[in-house]
Amino acid sequence: MTIRFNPKGYQPTKKERADNNIDNFDQRIEKALDYLSAGFTNERQFISEIKVAHSNYKHNQRRINNLEG
Repeated sequence: MTIRFNPKGYQPTKKERADNNIDNFDQRIEKALDYLSAGFTNERQFISEIKVAHSNYKHNQRRINNLEG
């Protein structure tokens, strides 16, 4: 009996990748809000974190949409 090895391993579907992407975005926003409310960051840093999280989200969505299958 031959055992086949899949070097790529498990490949999530587009829907799973998109769900994970929005979850990561939500987590970053929650973290930024927590830091702001705790007084660890000021408004400018908070806005910067939101912009970074949003640009990462958009970049990841473009990558996900360009995947085949």
